[in-house]
Amino acid sequence: MAIEDLLDHTCDIYHAVTTTTSRGYGLPDSVSDNISYDDEPDIEAQACHFSVKKGSINIIQGEPQKDMTGELKLTLPIGTDIRLNDKVVDCDSGYEYEAEVPRNIRDHHITVWIRRVHPEAL
Repeated sequence: MAIEDLLDHTCDIYHAVTTTTSRGYGLPDSVSDNISYDDEPDIEAQACHFSVKKGSINIIQGEPQKDMTGELKLTLPIGTDIRLNDKVVDCDSGYEYEAEVPRNIRDHHITVWIRRVHPEAL
């Protein structure tokens, strides 16, 4: 079975943008802890596969509705440009996730653990 047969979902990938500010007076520049994303995805409609591990999804009762949190494993074809803290948006559901450290699996495919984040937190 080829990896392309497994990739039955699509996602948009937004690269994280950090801002650097100059403190002046000869001090080194500081990198802001705030991460932002462009309005347009850096990679659009990327073939992928979202895997849900049993027990990794939690439903939290909130106001005005319930919310889903959890971790999923994202599988991507080799060569996909995904980085730590990138925003991944599931094209089918619209859910937004934040990428952890991507792993190259034997130059065959890339796996990334992604965490569900609340849209207002981005």
